[in-house]
Amino acid sequence: MKRLLTMGLLALSLVLGGCASTERSLTGFAIGMERSRADLELKQVQVEDFKVPYLEGGEGETVFLIHGFQSNKDIWLRFAGQLTDQYHVIAIDLPAHGDSNILMDKSYTIPEQARRVGLIMDKMRLTKPVHVVGHSMGGAIALDLAATAPKRVKTLALMNSAGVVEPQSSELLRQLKQGKNPLIVRNRDDYEAMLAFTMSDPPYIPSPMLNKLTREAIAREPIATKIFADLDPKFGLKPEEALPRIAVPVLVLWGDEDKVIDVSATEVFKKWLPKSEVVIFKGVGHAPQLERTKETAQAYRAFLSRNPS
Repeated sequence: MKRLLTMGLLALSLVLGGCASTERSLTGFAIGMERSRADLELKQVQVEDFKVPYLEGGEGETVFLIHGFQSNKDIWLRFAGQLTDQYHVIAIDLPAHGDSNILMDKSYTIPEQARRVGLIMDKMRLTKPVHVVGHSMGGAIALDLAATAPKRVKTLALMNSAGVVEPQSSELLRQLKQGKNPLIVRNRDDYEAMLAFTMSDPPYIPSPMLNKLTREAIAREPIATKIFADLDPKFGLKPEEALPRIAVPVLVLWGDEDKVIDVSATEVFKKWLPKSEVVIFKGVGHAPQLERTKETAQAYRAFLSRNPS
């Protein structure tokens, strides 16, 4: 099992723990160390009514990372750390995610979030096309961006991506039909169940950090419910219309045990993007960048090396 923290931090977590302030301090310290190890610095831009925190580091061509539903910029820490020796890496908090501010009266459809990503790129003065990586919901946003603003995207990597209808229904779709949503957290049991649902081999999380993450996920329940409703496919581009517009090199990465978006979705991408490359990891769920960080980064770097400027 992969470790999220060093053994020193694990030992510290066993000594410190219990009160919320200590848990916040420990988690902040641990994440700060992970960011430093990845050569990433925390920065922020303002886009319309949203503050957009992001991580940035490394030099070279730009790799722009877009996280998924109920996630944030830090999901990319270990993956980004495999890239910053050769690439300029940016990982953003999407509006109303992570440390961005929450505005309940705004729309969070895929096209609207893709539009905001374009504005974020403008604020960062990314005037040349960049390598875009999208995970889950972030994949659907990346697809929309590549289809509607092709001059912004040099290559596209889709990791367990939303945006298409998988031929075989996922466990998530089956539960939604029963009136359940395992991605919405209302209590600690929900949070632990969500981790087990999304990952086949989740990284170790010390209890103080788990407590903090659980509290944050519970507090986010109202905005998470709204955002999930806004992800209804009726608000987005149709795959058969969007995918043929994409002319850049595409890498599709997936875990064969994904319960959120079934691996059969890769067949749809191969149909509409016949020149795309597909890599499927065995024994991996919905988050390859966490479950198989090194292998995922190696596959991505190899893809970039095959598609130089």
